Amino acid sequence: MDLKTNSLPALFLEACQRSERFLWHHKKNGQWQSLSNKELLISLKKNYLALELLGVQPGDHIGLISKNSPSWILLDLAIQTHGAITVPLFPNIAEENFLFEKKDANINLLILESPNLLDPELQAHLPDFNKILLLNKEENVGKNHFFLDDLIEQSKSKIESKNFHIEFEKKINAISNDSIFSIIYTSGSTGFPKGAELSHRNMLAQFPSLKKLVQLNSTDSALSILPLAHIFERMTVYFLLYSKTSIYFGDDPKNLATLLKETSPTLITVVPRLLERVYEKIIKLSNTASFFKKPILKKAIRWAQTHDPLKNQNLWGKIYDQLVFKNIRKIFGGKIRYLISGSSALNKNICRFFLNSGIPIFEGYGMTECSPVISLNAEEKSKPGSVGTPLAHLEVKISKDGEILVRGESVFKGYHHLENSRDLFFTSDGFFRTGDSGYFGTGDQLYLTGRIKEMMKTSTGKYVSPTPIEEDLMRNPLLSSACVVANNRKYVSALLFLQKESAKDFLNFPTNEFDIEKAIHSKRIETAIEKHIKNVNKHLNHWEQIRRWIILPDTLTAENGLLTPTMKIRRREIEKIFESEIEKLYES
Repeated sequence: MDLKTNSLPALFLEACQRSERFLWHHKKNGQWQSLSNKELLISLKKNYLALELLGVQPGDHIGLISKNSPSWILLDLAIQTHGAITVPLFPNIAEENFLFEKKDANINLLILESPNLLDPELQAHLPDFNKILLLNKEENVGKNHFFLDDLIEQSKSKIESKNFHIEFEKKINAISNDSIFSIIYTSGSTGFPKGAELSHRNMLAQFPSLKKLVQLNSTDSALSILPLAHIFERMTVYFLLYSKTSIYFGDDPKNLATLLKETSPTLITVVPRLLERVYEKIIKLSNTASFFKKPILKKAIRWAQTHDPLKNQNLWGKIYDQLVFKNIRKIFGGKIRYLISGSSALNKNICRFFLNSGIPIFEGYGMTECSPVISLNAEEKSKPGSVGTPLAHLEVKISKDGEILVRGESVFKGYHHLENSRDLFFTSDGFFRTGDSGYFGTGDQLYLTGRIKEMMKTSTGKYVSPTPIEEDLMRNPLLSSACVVANNRKYVSALLFLQKESAKDFLNFPTNEFDIEKAIHSKRIETAIEKHIKNVNKHLNHWEQIRRWIILPDTLTAENGLLTPTMKIRRREIEKIFESEIEKLYES
């Protein structure tokens, strides 16, 4: 591992003590506020002392629920400095998973921005924690609560002691790189979540490899918009710290357009759904453009969808750039150098569209268990459909049955409370079984083909990978989600969930007259969906093609347990809830 630091707190300490000045920005009362490296270090020490007053000990498991902010990371680091372990939780976590993770990780102290972040069902369980540390002082949840500001005030005299600062640094420097800094629960799309135990070594080991691909410096700035409870965004923030890069912490992904305009970042990490929404809005604008603008917009979009982004722009590309694409770049703030997409596959056409529009998209692949990055597209080598080449410090290979196997310092050692993790999830020679299927193309480019465990077998003996089909179905803005059904069935069918706002715009209904039940039975909606399915089927083998489908109102949420916190469908739960609808699809 080519790093001078042994832990994430040591990385932070070293960054704050540099002569270079970096800033973390966050919104307060609608206005951007900035914290310098010196202010951030003082805040970390205050948080550390607050946790000390609460009796935090090495090895304690501390739950953390908060919106994106500098405070999230500073509390994470304060927990680690105590030798304790952070257990990040999503605010929209399903009640069943919330209770499971609390018990499995033995969380006695919960750090919570505000009870109002949680649904009433989750708020009802707050008295079950031994202690709750609240970040907002006006909130009150009962006898077990403490306020962060009060604890900081109580430790005021200690922060002014020279001896404390010496001991604090000694504490950080004593952290072992093999100690666990976090237990992160996987999404649990096929059952209860599993808690991946990640060490400081796991997280730090990937940074030198990433630095070769993502070359940032102190002149760059990043927008953090994805939940920090997800390993992808949390890793990104620590990598930005390693790269001396300033960070804007966004308050809500729904405000992405405004945040991009306000911050003009050079880097942002996203999930495909965010890019798809931007793309859908651009398509919508082209459909509603004036008589004179519509033809040029349509032709520009078509060119961007089909042109090879690795080839130079032709004459038409240069014309479209001046007339159309420069305006698309303004949507992203005008300074983007790295737009990194992860979590799931990005549609090839959409990827090509943005690349040809001058938006430098770099699609990657990762897993929580790998801290998380496994592969990433490089500058001037970004290939639509590929998730890039494996990081230099990792060994990646494909098993005989097509499974992607990974070995290296950033790969975890095992799951919490699963003593046989190594036997179940690793090969005899130490490669982690990702559960994903894929293959290598030219130039060591890695391509994903689906989930091994999610492969379905029809009653005719044919195998179907549902995820790529579902992703293609969801390219239609009318659909918010899709669930393919095929296991032990004579043909493939699909549950299609109608996106309310898109359907309302499509049907031109005023808000007060719109009825979702009428919309799902609309002939216009049915015809549009049928046309889309025909286009999807064109690219599938005959046994993979969707024969029957049903349009349903979108009722899938993380709160009701039908979506994971990262917005992936929970297939088993959906099939259980909509059992009667599925059976009707197979009635003769």
